[in-house]
Amino acid sequence: EKKKLTDYEVIALGKLLQDVYTGIERILRSQLDTRNIKIKKTENWHKQILLSAQDQSLVSQEQFEAFRNLLLFRHLQIHGYGYMLEEERLRELAEPVVKLCRDFLHNNA
Repeated sequence: EKKKLTDYEVIALGKLLQDVYTGIERILRSQLDTRNIKIKKTENWHKQILLSAQDQSLVSQEQFEAFRNLLLFRHLQIHGYGYMLEEERLRELAEPVVKLCRDFLHNNA
């Protein structure tokens, strides 16, 4: 059985997941830029980066789904819903992140 996280650990895990996705998004933006694909900063530009990356085969379908979940989470985290973080949901989001990032970086280095 997993040890229950403290409130501070839950907040830290939420911040870590937010930062992981932000880093992935920066890599994708850079790769899209090198392909002369510019994403205008509209209200859904974060989602558009991910969709364009999928169109350009920069991410697999599995990575797309996982990154989309992290993007949705990050939106909540950034816009002040961090106080509503649920440990169980954070653990679900965090569980595949190490392999996900390793595979992504291996294919996009």
